[in-house]
Formats: sequence, structure tokens, C-alpha cells
Amino acid sequence: MLVSFTAYFCVSTAQIIVGFFAIDRLGLAGGDAARVAGMSLTMVGVSLIGSQMVVRRLGWPPARLVRFGSVIGAIGFAMVAASTSSAMLIGAYFLTAFGMGWIFPAFGAMAANAVQAHEQGAAAGAIGAAQGFGTVVGPLVGTLCYELEPSAPYWLIVAMLVPMIVWPMPAGRCPRDRT
Repeated sequence: MLVSFTAYFCVSTAQIIVGFFAIDRLGLAGGDAARVAGMSLTMVGVSLIGSQMVVRRLGWPPARLVRFGSVIGAIGFAMVAASTSSAMLIGAYFLTAFGMGWIFPAFGAMAANAVQAHEQGAAAGAIGAAQGFGTVVGPLVGTLCYELEPSAPYWLIVAMLVPMIVWPMPAGRCPRDRT
């Protein structure tokens, strides 16, 4: 559930603030900022499709996908925070989505692997609730952080992804998921 919450927190925050970031950090006028935000989010869609193609070929277990996706996502979000040009921002959003695209299919599989067959519905419901909670809390917290500094929400996201890279997966919790 924490992985699901974190993933949706990160993505919803990034979607909400990208236009403001383009105005405040890159100094773009409203129309130009909207175009850069639109291109950034378009690259997110393209990257998510590409990441799913890679994930299918890798055949990695879910915990490994979360770890490596978190590394890629954290690097991408750090690049966003440091962006000084439209091209860098767009490229960084592409990278963040590539990493997050590894995490999205993994947390559902991890939840399914962690419970018995008769608990699958409850696990799916809990994951859905965590996604919704992340989607609501992310933009609220992200915009509050943005008030402090435009890059602050992105650094918060990086800080949230780091524990998913190093979080130990207890042996026996997900028997079909060995990394």
C-alpha cells in the first residue's frame, strides 16, 4: 500500500505543478509554459508506453521493478528539480515516467502475491484506496511545498522514492517475488 500511495503521490504532484514550475523556474510566459507542460506530459505518456514494453521483456519480479523504477524515477525527479531549460524539463519528465512505469504494475502484483486467494478483493481495494489517497494528498502537499521553493516538491518526491530503493523485502512475504 505504501508503494501504491507513493507512486500516485509522486505522479499527481508532478502533473499539477509542471506548468507553474515552467513559469517560475524557467521564466516562461503563460502560453509558452502551457506548451512546455503539455510536451512534458505528452512525453510522460510516450515514456509509460515504452517502459511497459521494457518491463514485459525483462520478466523481473515486482520488488525488483519497484527498486529499479524508484532509482530511475528519483534520478528523473532530481533532474526536474535542477531543470534550467525547457528541453531538460521535458527530458526529465520522460525519465521520471519511465521509472514510474516500472512501479505501477509491480505494486498490484506485490499485493496479490502477499495474500491468499480469498483475500485478493480486499487487497485490490486497499491498493485502490492508497492510490486515491496519494492522488488527493500529493497535490495538496506538493503545492504547499511549492510555496517554499518551486523545486521543493520534486525533492520531496525524491526523498519518498529513496526508501523504496532500499526497503528490505522480508523473506517469505511474497513467495513468488524474489529479487
